[in-house]
Parts: sequence; structure tokens; C-alpha cells
Amino acid sequence: MSEMFRVSESGQAAGRIRELVRRIAVEVFGTTETEVPIPGFTVFTDRKLDDPLAGVRAALLMRSVAEGQLYDYARSARAAGKSWDEIGAVLGLPTGGVPVGEAAFDWLVCGRVPDPEREGIRSFRTPSAFWRCSTCGEQVTDDGPFESHPTDNETGHADSCARHRADLAAWAELTGWDE
Repeated sequence: MSEMFRVSESGQAAGRIRELVRRIAVEVFGTTETEVPIPGFTVFTDRKLDDPLAGVRAALLMRSVAEGQLYDYARSARAAGKSWDEIGAVLGLPTGGVPVGEAAFDWLVCGRVPDPEREGIRSFRTPSAFWRCSTCGEQVTDDGPFESHPTDNETGHADSCARHRADLAAWAELTGWDE
């Protein structure tokens, strides 16, 4: 394999974990997989779960188990003489000026998730999710369910998108306002 296309060992491991989540979704949570074409390719396909919520359940199970393992291995590291600073360094935690060992202990033992802002520098970027609408096929920017009007939460649907039109109609009926 060419060096240009070589996947790192951690990249290969991540692929195996993704495959395991898919297998758990199918075997434990009862969904099925289908092959779907990848836009722009004629030969390559991707696998899609027929019930994406089964994938959410499987990933949540995986995350819960992994978090338990993270805690167990951190305790084992302490038992082996490693410091909380060493554990925190491996975790690569944002500390916001707090010593990394304290941040690691706060997260793993106390359950206080670290602030995602590094070193107190605030980001003014609005977090968004991006996905392709299964109704209109357009790329949608999803800013979350925080606003009343559907267009304030999702942008990118085609004007003719039946799904988005239905969301707009439901909003108009609920609020009594015109779209």
C-alpha cells in the first residue's frame, strides 16, 4: 500500500470501533443495514442503518462502556504509580488554567466534564450539525431545536422540500402565524 494512502493504527482501530457500533445496532437493537451509493462515485458504497436511532443506542452503549473503562484504567494507572498529571497529559484535556491533574481527577472521579474552551479562550462559533436531508437531498445546517421557527433552526432545505414545508405548516398551525 502506498504511504500516501496508509491509515494509521489508531485510524484502523477507529474504523473497527465504528464497525462494532454498527454491528451492535443490528444485532442488539434490531435494525438492518443497506448499501447506499456515495455521491460522486460509481463503484464505492457506504452502509446505512435503516433505523438511525438504533445507531444512537449502540453508540451510547459503547460510550458508557468506554467511560467505565477509562475510569478503571485511570485507577490502574494510579495504582501503578502514575500521577494525575500524567493521566491528564494522556487525556489532552483543556484545563482553562487549572493544573491538568486536577482537570483529569475532576472529570474521571468527580464527573465534572472539562470545559471545551481551551485556556479560557471563548469561541463565538455557533455549534451546528450538518446532514443531508433524506427528503430533498440538500445539505442542511442544523443549529439545534432552540428557536420557534423551523427556518431559524435548519437552513439549506430545497424550497420544494416536503419535509421542511410540513415543519413550516405545523409551526404556522401551532402559532397561528403565517409561514
